[in-house]
This record gives sequence, structure tokens and C-alpha cells, in this order.
Amino acid sequence: MVMDLEWNGSWSKKAHGYFNEIIEIGATMLDERMQKIDGFHAMIRPVVSKKLTHLVTDLTGIEADELKDGLSFEEAMQQLTEWIGGEPTVLLTWSTTDLLVLVENYRYFFKRTHIPWLHSYADAQAYCQQHMECEKNQQVGLSRACDMLGISDEGLTAHRAQDDSEMTARVLAKLYEPESFVKFLRPADEEFYKRITFKAYIIRDIHDPAVKREHLSFRCPACHRRLKPKKDWRFFNQSFFAEMPCPGCGKEYTARVAIKKKYEGVAVKRKLTEKVPKPAEPETITQGVESHE
Repeated sequence: MVMDLEWNGSWSKKAHGYFNEIIEIGATMLDERMQKIDGFHAMIRPVVSKKLTHLVTDLTGIEADELKDGLSFEEAMQQLTEWIGGEPTVLLTWSTTDLLVLVENYRYFFKRTHIPWLHSYADAQAYCQQHMECEKNQQVGLSRACDMLGISDEGLTAHRAQDDSEMTARVLAKLYEPESFVKFLRPADEEFYKRITFKAYIIRDIHDPAVKREHLSFRCPACHRRLKPKKDWRFFNQSFFAEMPCPGCGKEYTARVAIKKKYEGVAVKRKLTEKVPKPAEPETITQGVESHE
């Protein structure tokens, strides 16, 4: 099943912070060949923040009046569950963003993190990008993917849940290979929920146990002597910085280390930059004027 969501993101007193409240659900049920067999659509009446942001209205075209007669989130989930039936469900979304928003709404409305009908998950964007041979860090939007594959979006409106779910289904049908697709499936077990809800963060404390000695170790590129910081490491602009003079050749360096805590461990970015001395200012020559009396 392919799902797409539209939501209204805003700060809310009810949610005690920023909350992405789902206002529209669209889903397309597929068979084993990624062909459409059924569709689901529901508009949801917002209760956390009833005022839609201009960004949501401009992007989706959804107006507040359209949601007045919508279902509650609980009613929409009940209808969706009945539509899915009791069979094990594989959920696909274009990137994991919609999945995280769905989990966020389940946590708020049902006081639970696990989605009862979800058995397996696959990131449709990641799967399709690999088969389109995109660069690893390149994020391809759904409309762009359709353009690249020559898939018509005639009769469909971008950024509406039902139509976006169907466009995703069309892209999948174009690229689907059973053997490669299996590698992208993730069982929705306890580990799955821990992983998707983990929020990566930048480490700011140099004494954090995740900061290892080798993260802060540098050698002079010129003479390969070990460098030591002139003063304590300081944190600035999401990174640790230190001035590091070389005791061998006398070159001056600035070391930069950014350490990010992820679910799998830490990601470290290191950079050593030589400090190039400023050119000397040219001397100003003052010419005296000889005086004759």
C-alpha cells in the first residue's frame, strides 16, 4: 500500500510544542506486480491547530472550509484499518517524512507509537532513486521522478494526498523488480520504531563519551608531526575548533571537528586548514621637501 499525507504544521499549546497534524490521507492499494487495485481517501478535521498556515494552503490548495466536515483522526484511522483488512500490510511512502508524521499523530491521538496495521515498510523514494541511478545524496522529488521516467501525471494534482499516492504507485510500477525490492523491506518491529523515532543531534560537549581521542587527533600534512591544541577546544557553529601549531615545521593550523550522534553511532567530519600568514604591508616612504632659506 502506498500512502501520502498532507498535514498542517504549527506550534500548538495543546501539543506543548510544534505539531504536524494530518489533514488529508490518500492511499493506493497495489497487487504483487505494483498495479493499482483500490484507493482510499479521507479529509481530517484539525483539532490541534484549526488555522491552516499559508504555506499549507498555497502548496496544497486545501482551504479551512474543506475540512469542516472532515473526519476526526480516530475515525479516519478506523476507516483506513477496515479498508486495509486483516492481511499483513507493506506500507510505502515517498521518503520517510510521512511515516514519521503518521507515528507522531498516533502518539498524540492514541497515546501509542506502534501502528497496529503496519507489518513492513519500504521507502519508495530510496528504492526508486537507486534504480534511477541518482547520486547518493541527491533527493529527487516525486514530480521530478515522473518527469525523468516519462510518466504522465495527467488528471492528477501534485501535493494532494490521493493523487500523490497514485503518482508514487506509477513510479514504482515502472521500476519494480521483486528481488531488489525485498532488500528495502523493513519489518515493523521494536527496533524499527526505535530507529525511525531517533532524532540525530550534534554533540556539543567535548567530554561526551561519544567523543573519542582519535576524533581530535591530527598530524601536520607537511612534516607528519602530531599536533596539539594551543588552547582548549571551543564549540562554535556546530563544530569544535582548536588552533594547532606544528612543533616540527612551525606551520599554523586550525582544526575543525563536527560530531553528530546518529542511531547507528557517530558521524564525524574533520578538517585541518593551514593558516596562511598575511602579506606584509608595504612600507610607506615619505619624501621630504628640501627647504631653502
